[in-house]
Amino acid sequence: MKDDKLKIGEIIDYFGYEKPISSKELYEFYTRYEEGLNRGTFRWRVYDLKNKGIIRSLKRGIYIIETRRIYKPTVNLPMKRIYNYVKRKFPYIDICIWNTSWLHDFMNHQPFVSLSILEVDKDVLEIVFQLLREKRSDVYLNPKEESIDQYILNENVIILKPLIKESPIIEYEKVKIPKIEKILVDAFVENNLLRAYQGQELINIFERVYEEYSINVTTLHRYARNRGAKEKLLEFIVSNTSINEKYI
Repeated sequence: MKDDKLKIGEIIDYFGYEKPISSKELYEFYTRYEEGLNRGTFRWRVYDLKNKGIIRSLKRGIYIIETRRIYKPTVNLPMKRIYNYVKRKFPYIDICIWNTSWLHDFMNHQPFVSLSILEVDKDVLEIVFQLLREKRSDVYLNPKEESIDQYILNENVIILKPLIKESPIIEYEKVKIPKIEKILVDAFVENNLLRAYQGQELINIFERVYEEYSINVTTLHRYARNRGAKEKLLEFIVSNTSINEKYI
């Protein structure tokens, strides 16, 4: 769609960068130029604005003009090797991988080690675990608190966990990784496994991620609900962080 139809400059001038925009307000804006604008055409226009990175969804029917970056972490070679090895053996399963070092940029104090967290369909969890253990000994299946303290002491450890249903994941550099919304929720929920990222550091992580990157609130809420932590997460954000409530 041509930019003269989208009225990108006019939208930015009219709404500004800080004010959330409702679908109704955006539709009324367009009808100033095209009286009786077809609703189907309007929906395509919104889709195009989002595709071009002009607006993003805060929640259902609420948008904001985008000023933040899309989160794109570094997927290192060891992670790619692990991912590709499992994917070759099980090409049809859902899988994602990430490393806790991705959180270090948002922290004041750096943990001594980071963990690679590999998540796969729970139906093949044990099989994947046995497969990986044939190649290396530093793979842990859903480790308990005592195992974390006693054994997980080096940089190359792989933590194998079941992939939660409807987890927000994305393909990046030919590897499926969690979206930033999933990483935030997991950092909050996995307080034993990710204990180095709790307390003030968890507050730092949330505040700095929200400040620098685009967050889809609907995605965050849905995944937190799937993990049974939506209300606790929202209470944490409201009570402990300086994040503006309109972004929550």
